[in-house]
Parts: sequence; C-alpha cells; structure tokens
Amino acid sequence: MDSSGMRSRYRSSPTVYNSPTGKEDYMTDLRSLDNFLRSEEEKLHRVQLGSTDSSSPSSSPTFWNYSRSMADYAQMLRKFQYQPACRSQAPSAHKDEAELSSKQVAEEVWARVSMSRQLLDHMDSWTAKFRNWINETILVPLVQEIESVSTQMRRMGCPELQIGDASISSLKQAALVKAPLIPTLNTIVQYLDLTPNQEYLVERIKELSQGGCMSSFRWNRGGDFKARKWDTDLPTDSAIIMHVFCTYLDSRLPPHPKYPDGKTFTSQHFIQMPDKPDVSNENLFCIYQSSVNPPHYELIYQRQVYSLPKGRNNLFHTLLMFLYIIKTKESGMLGRVNLGLSGVNVLWIFGD
Repeated sequence: MDSSGMRSRYRSSPTVYNSPTGKEDYMTDLRSLDNFLRSEEEKLHRVQLGSTDSSSPSSSPTFWNYSRSMADYAQMLRKFQYQPACRSQAPSAHKDEAELSSKQVAEEVWARVSMSRQLLDHMDSWTAKFRNWINETILVPLVQEIESVSTQMRRMGCPELQIGDASISSLKQAALVKAPLIPTLNTIVQYLDLTPNQEYLVERIKELSQGGCMSSFRWNRGGDFKARKWDTDLPTDSAIIMHVFCTYLDSRLPPHPKYPDGKTFTSQHFIQMPDKPDVSNENLFCIYQSSVNPPHYELIYQRQVYSLPKGRNNLFHTLLMFLYIIKTKESGMLGRVNLGLSGVNVLWIFGD
C-alpha cells in the first residue's frame, strides 16, 4: 500500500475514507483489513492530538474515541444490548403517547366485554354506521316533522306557536289542547325538552341533520348562533345527541306504569349527574353521564363500571358498547323490545 498516497488522500478528506483507486489497493483478507483500520486509527488519533488536547476518553467530542481499538468497541457492543430510544418530549410526542394510552385503555375496557382482540379494528366502521343511523333514523325525520307541524300551526292561525320560537311550556300546553288535530306535536315536545333556548336547539338539530353523518358534530361544545359564540349555558352536541337517542327509544319501548311521563328508556337506562347510579344493583344497566362540561359518559352493567377514554368518541363508543352488550349478552333484547331486524333495527351496525 502506498502510505504517502494514503496520507495525502487523508489530509484532503479527514472524515471519509476514499475509495481505492488501483487494483493493488483492494484488500483480499481480514488481516490486511485489520492492519489498514489500525493504521487509519493511529493517523486519526495523531491528527486529533494535534488539533485538540483531548487525551482522555471522556473529553473526546464524539462517541468513538480513537485511542481505543475497534476490538474494544466490539467487546462493549457485545456486552450491552440495543435499547429503544427515548421518545422525544416535543408536543407531537405527547399527542402520540396520549393516543396510544387512550387506545390501550379502550382495549382493556372492551376486553372485559368481549374476548375478541379484533374488536377495535371495527370501531371506526361501527361509529360511522351508528352516526349515520342516528342521522337517518332520528334527526332527519325529526326535522321534517318540525317543519310539517310549524306549517300546520300557521294554517290553524297560531303563528305564535312556531317550533323554535315558542317556549317549551307553551308547546306542552298546545300539545294537550291540540292533540286531536296535531298528534305528533307531543312527540316533538319530548325531543325539545332539553333547554329553555328553543331557538338554538331547533337550529342546531337542523344543522346536525345535514351532511348525512353529522359532520358538524362537536363533542364538547355546540355551534355558533346569531353571531354569538357557543357557551356553557347551551347544551353540547353530545348532550343533544344523547337526549334524542334516549327520547327515540322512549317512543319505541312499551308504556310502563312506573313511568307515566312516557320516559321508559330514559328513566331506566340513563342517569345524569348530580344523580349517581347504584352500582351495587345487579339489575342496573345504564349509561351514566359523569361530567357535563366537558361531557363524559360511562356504562354500568352487572355491578361493573366501564369507562371508555375521554374525548370526541366517548359518547358514541359508550353507546356502541351498550348496544353490543345487548346484542351479545341479552340476545338482542332490551326488556321486551328487540333491537334487531324485527324491532328497532339498530344492531345491523355490527354486521354479522
């Protein structure tokens, strides 16, 4: 090997080994390779000593300390196993950790209901189908009926009883007086009995019904109304959807003497703070709203509390778990009502 040529090439590029140029520069055995590497280490070490006074391994500016041989590092690498790098503390890393933690929590909660590990693979599909079912089965028909009843009210000479303008108490009174003429008014009143601000509620239900899959849904707030930003005196979209879902099932369950107000499902299967569920009651099967702002829902079943991760999908995933338990553990029956094809027909969202 031409040592003078190697030195000149080294000086021109101190950090990169140049490619051999002649046939005689190629190494054909391990011994010549080892000799070459040792000679290069010595040269680099001499240059480093000439440029900085760093004779100790700890003061070396890089991980590779050229005062030691490659064999020493090989021995060290054999001694220690490779470990995963620490996750960055950047905000995006915190977000990734939160999402990962949320998924792990969801897996653990669902594992208590079903042994299938593939369950969460279908969650996005189930959620989309469920949102579409709520829209097509509840919201769109409700908006159509509201417009129809408002038109009838105008024709009857009662423009002051327009739905969205009149107070909920006025509508309840009208539902009693005009029941023979407008039988569906009482049903509409049940859906609207959520907040005194009827104008906002009716407008927001109309907005949620547009787009096919509730694209304007905001889990922890609602929509802006008349140039006013949403505030906590108005119901969140989660509260609205939970209320219309419960009201719809109220209308599908048969009347019960214990619940003369007609809220058969709501009274048995929905509890909202400050009320608290009696978890010791083995017959209690309900959705519990443990927080209003931000909204958070939990499921109570057979003395167990199932709390799915907080956030935008908490409402839908809790309701999905409620329906999944009915499908898999209650033979598709909620009391005397079938939630399958021959009844409410909501269990189709889970597929076969």
